[in-house]
Amino acid sequence: MKSQTEKVCRVMLTLLLLMPLAASAQNEKFQAIFLYKFIDNVNWPDSKRNLRIGIIGNTEVLEEFQKILKVRSTANLTAQKISVSEVATCDVIYIPQSHSSIFNKVMEYTKSKSILIVTEETDFVKKGAGISFLQEEDKLGFIVNKHALDAKGLKVSTLLLTLGKEI
Repeated sequence: MKSQTEKVCRVMLTLLLLMPLAASAQNEKFQAIFLYKFIDNVNWPDSKRNLRIGIIGNTEVLEEFQKILKVRSTANLTAQKISVSEVATCDVIYIPQSHSSIFNKVMEYTKSKSILIVTEETDFVKKGAGISFLQEEDKLGFIVNKHALDAKGLKVSTLLLTLGKEI
């Protein structure tokens, strides 16, 4: 029997996947919501209580994510803009398309660490990112690289695998 929370998460993510996106700002708002739900559906090997989310570059996703944290009163999550040199100190890293040139450095610095890497660049999920956003027509979706997540010791929920595309 599925918990009520899992049912609500499934409905919310399904609605978000089906909802058309009107503008870039709206897209970034949805990316922030997805990012929050990704974190909620991934377990770290050491059952971390406090997670640091690093967002690379100037992006509206950070602002939108911080709004979510205020509403949710989530004391165990912090989000901030980071530089490449800080990626190894984070638990989650978000790389927007505008900073895709640093992907290889991020992968190098986070090798063998339990860090969830989320990107806007679809091809990066094939190169070791855990999750990449996928824009199909006017709908936002995501691709999950379960193998990459497993290699980093991150356990992804079946809910996330069901709602996203898995490679």
